[in-house]
Amino acid sequence: MFNRSWMFRAVTAAVLIAAFAMSSLPVAAQDLVAVSSLSGSSSVFVFRSGSRGSKPRVAAKPTRTKAQRLESAVKIKKQYEKLAKVTPKVNRAKIIDPNTLGPKGGRDLPPVQASKLFAGVGEYYVDKAEYEHAFEFFREAIRLDPKNLMANTGYSEALALNGNALLVADKGEQAKGYFLEAIKFDSKNAAAYFGLGELYSETDKQAEAIASYEKSLATDKGLTEIYVPLGILYYQAGEIAKADDLLTKALLTSGESAETQFFLGLVRAAQNRNDEALAAFQKAKTIDPTYPEAYFNTGEILVRLNRTADAIPEYKQAISLRPNYLDAIAGLGQAYFDLGNYPDAIIQLKAAEKLKSDNWEVLITLGDAYRMSNEFNNAIPRYSNALLFYTKQPNYNKDVAADLNSKLGFSLGKQCEANTARFVSCERPTNLWQGAVTAMEKAVDLSGGNAIDQANLGWAYYNYARLDIDSNNKAGADAKLVLAKAALQKAIAGNTIVADGALQNLGGVLIDMGDFAGAVEALKQVAGKHPEWIFSGYALGTAYFRLNDFDNSAKWFRAVLEREPKYVGALTSLGYAEIKRKNGKEVKRIVEVLRPLSLGDAIKLENAMKAAVVVIFE
Repeated sequence: MFNRSWMFRAVTAAVLIAAFAMSSLPVAAQDLVAVSSLSGSSSVFVFRSGSRGSKPRVAAKPTRTKAQRLESAVKIKKQYEKLAKVTPKVNRAKIIDPNTLGPKGGRDLPPVQASKLFAGVGEYYVDKAEYEHAFEFFREAIRLDPKNLMANTGYSEALALNGNALLVADKGEQAKGYFLEAIKFDSKNAAAYFGLGELYSETDKQAEAIASYEKSLATDKGLTEIYVPLGILYYQAGEIAKADDLLTKALLTSGESAETQFFLGLVRAAQNRNDEALAAFQKAKTIDPTYPEAYFNTGEILVRLNRTADAIPEYKQAISLRPNYLDAIAGLGQAYFDLGNYPDAIIQLKAAEKLKSDNWEVLITLGDAYRMSNEFNNAIPRYSNALLFYTKQPNYNKDVAADLNSKLGFSLGKQCEANTARFVSCERPTNLWQGAVTAMEKAVDLSGGNAIDQANLGWAYYNYARLDIDSNNKAGADAKLVLAKAALQKAIAGNTIVADGALQNLGGVLIDMGDFAGAVEALKQVAGKHPEWIFSGYALGTAYFRLNDFDNSAKWFRAVLEREPKYVGALTSLGYAEIKRKNGKEVKRIVEVLRPLSLGDAIKLENAMKAAVVVIFE
């Protein structure tokens, strides 16, 4: 009557050990969580990242929009032109009106003198922004006297100003040639360098852009409008201190710029100055209520500040401004997940999956949401795809891959339990528990035999063996139980916290192997330490019963019933233990407690009592 099917008839408690940190973290970082088993069996599973799971997301690198770059070019151009008027160039030729040149236009003068004259005319046309005319006179001036410094620098400035005019008009490719030629004639042309900086920034040539902006500032420290684009580039390059310095300076002149506030917020977030980051993002939204990135990052900071519920409307607003905003959609899904709202999390994460089906971070969280909803059939393909895409990365983290295999294995096993409950086969085409074992073996290989993965491999073999036991396949069950025992013993030796759960599994394995004394030794270490793990007490009572130690058997069944008074399996088992103890009065009481809970079990116990010819003392 204490065979395997009897022991697991009632739905009993299972235990999942949630190791919230990776296995390399200290034991203090781990936690224990109790849940119910689908099939009624009791076993222990270990989650590295907590039973809920969920991976941190890596949002796309923030970039400047074309509109922001053009706005920056306009500001720098205006500032440069303003500075040029306030602080005239040292090497600038005196402006000469071409209408005063006389009939021969100065061509009758000696070359050096004519060169100076034409350089002055070139400056006249620069002031009029008639750059093509300016080019004509500067080139002639240089031809006449290549050593004419004013002609060279004037020509360089005209080229740079024309390039910036093209840049502002969104004609970057045309502008680039002018900037490069300008530098040939004046290696200290600040306008040419900031123009190149904008162009390199637009084409993601980060190092070249930074170098160009720095040269521009070194040449003309008054170009403070460069602080914002250069600070942004340093942020994108991960040089947070330099970004902080430049963007903080930029507040003096560009504090009312949404872009400045936004990137300052990103810098503050990188420095973990979260309240300041939130304030900057909030100000960016106030300045520009149509800035989707500002809303998204407000949401991200609120989550970091443990204000996840407040983050949800921020993500929603970002999505309303940009309907296919992947990061915001994934962020909203993650927020719902963190709040335990798995149905809404699934809706958002499926939308993110549709936008980018190879995003392994989205796939992991979607798999976690399905798993937490007991929709293992939907979790399985997400974990499988996440593994596929994640392991394609060079130098991927093997612990993350091991964790993914672990979750995949768990979901495969749980789907088999769900199938069995509905009388559906676990073969598709191979057995789901075999798939779970394979996934756990991969996890063990990836982690180098980590105790967590050994515990889970033992869990998989243990549950796979149960299928063979239920199918009367003794040879198959025995082989798997031996493998389960070996894996669990390795787990017990490798981690003290994992050991508690692994010991419970080992107790079940040893009961199935007929080693009841070994089961008692394993389960005693757990049942006393974790009285809330009611199946540990139940299994310990069972092991004692098998050893004919009915006093201890009854003791542990009673301990279980103190926590779960209506636990049918424990009530029935206590009844049989009391029959062996010849305690007829207690057996009769148990029968009466059982009647409204499970009439069939009550009748069987009563018949067993009568068959044992137990004397009932009224």
